Amino acid sequence: MLRVSALVTLAVAAAPALATAQLTGIDVRPSAERVDVVVKASEPLTFQSWARSAPPVLVVDLLETAAEPATLDQAALKGAAALTGITVSRHDARGTALSRLSIALSRNVDYDVSARGSEVTISLFPSGKREASFTSKKPVQLALSTDRGARSDAPALVMEGSLGRATADLDVAQAGGGPLKMSYIGFRNTASSSVVFARLNAEAKFSIRKEGDNLVVLEIQNATIPLRNNKNHLDATFFDSPVKMITPSEIEDATPTIRITIEMKQAAPYDAVLQGREVVVTFKK
Repeated sequence: MLRVSALVTLAVAAAPALATAQLTGIDVRPSAERVDVVVKASEPLTFQSWARSAPPVLVVDLLETAAEPATLDQAALKGAAALTGITVSRHDARGTALSRLSIALSRNVDYDVSARGSEVTISLFPSGKREASFTSKKPVQLALSTDRGARSDAPALVMEGSLGRATADLDVAQAGGGPLKMSYIGFRNTASSSVVFARLNAEAKFSIRKEGDNLVVLEIQNATIPLRNNKNHLDATFFDSPVKMITPSEIEDATPTIRITIEMKQAAPYDAVLQGREVVVTFKK
């Protein structure tokens, strides 16, 4: 498989008080079936992403991250099908630094966003060899900052997108090797459903229950959260979703338990299943 790597190193801005990570580079990796845009930083990242279909743009926000504005044009991205440019911009909202990647496309394509270590990988599938993400959806208005207070000019809710936190790599657990470890927590929103998923380093046992009118509690048995970054909440307020907030925590006991509290905007039917090493909770709209 042909693989071309174009490494672009970005100058790092002086970090505001609440910026904990610094953007250090973008690696564009075209291949025969996909284009990977690998965003590199000084430490694990918190990201949120969504797509706009007219004009086709994929937006990835890196929260509490500082970077100098930069532009990668088509000449710098030679060989990357459907990708016409990447713009890095900086936004500050309520004292929090935010770096935004706006990935311009020549046409709508399927995509995925994942995290590993201190990198976030945006995978584009020009050949359509992935379940459709935003190819057939109507354009959506995008939020321009993390300032989402009640305002008359507040942007429309985002239909398609995801939230996630990067973590350090974890070895696959051996049988009887002690508590499991959560390596990733994420949220994915589509027109028909909202999905909360926790990835561990081995298959896990879990339980799920409803508490009161607006809380769904997922508990993963004999498991811990090794990275403090993954204990911070994921705010899904601005998505067109019944999910409002996702808060992971640890219950310290003789046998540790991960508790993920899902605060709901409104009641919605849900189911929870184990898919490989991921515990997946799907809320239907």
